[in-house]
Amino acid sequence: LQSDNVFVVFNNGWHETEVADEVSGLEWQWSRREATLSFRNPKRDSVFFLQLDQPVKPFPEPQRVEVRIGSTVIDSFPLPPATRELRRINVTADQFGGGDAVDMTIAVDKTFVPASIPELRSTDPRELGVRVFRAFVQPR
Repeated sequence: LQSDNVFVVFNNGWHETEVADEVSGLEWQWSRREATLSFRNPKRDSVFFLQLDQPVKPFPEPQRVEVRIGSTVIDSFPLPPATRELRRINVTADQFGGGDAVDMTIAVDKTFVPASIPELRSTDPRELGVRVFRAFVQPR
């Protein structure tokens, strides 16, 4: 059920929300090297959905993305450029821990600054990791 979904807050390590255009309503937030998502602990086995991409090709090889709760890695994967990916990550009640809130970290092995890549013709000085469209927790 949609109403069961746990609201996720983009906490530290995120840039401001961006919108493609008013018609599509497509929104995203760029991460830094490490970015935190916070949400109420569902206290039961759940699926964490993460929709993300890397729209530019700043590196010769794909970025590595790691999803952690505390020091526990719950998912790790290569993110090829120009591919929007929807990860479905099974998380056990134990992995969420015993607290009322959960802080989940999205970390990338490398970041880039658009202004430092001549082909992008950008003046954007921000350090960017990956572009996240949606993040939500669905208890089972």
